[in-house]
Amino acid sequence: MGKKIKETKCTCKACQHVWYYGKQDVIQNTGDKIQNFGSEMSNTGKDMMCCTGCLPALFIPNKKIKENVKDLDQCPNCGSKAVKKETVVHDV
Repeated sequence: MGKKIKETKCTCKACQHVWYYGKQDVIQNTGDKIQNFGSEMSNTGKDMMCCTGCLPALFIPNKKIKENVKDLDQCPNCGSKAVKKETVVHDV
């Protein structure tokens, strides 16, 4: 009895491109989205402090936003959101 790996198989309904992602990809993607949201909120708070003319707020650095956060519900080939998903189990 071997190990089993569960993945999600995605097929684009527009261009028929097929790709897979696993549980680790979902965790990473969710973490990146949460981190970006927190950074955006921090930057907004800093910008609001600067509106009142607070000079020290000008020296607070902006938080970095991750650029390459994937949308797992979007085709990486054509960008379509018309995606069919199914769970696939592989024996290892």
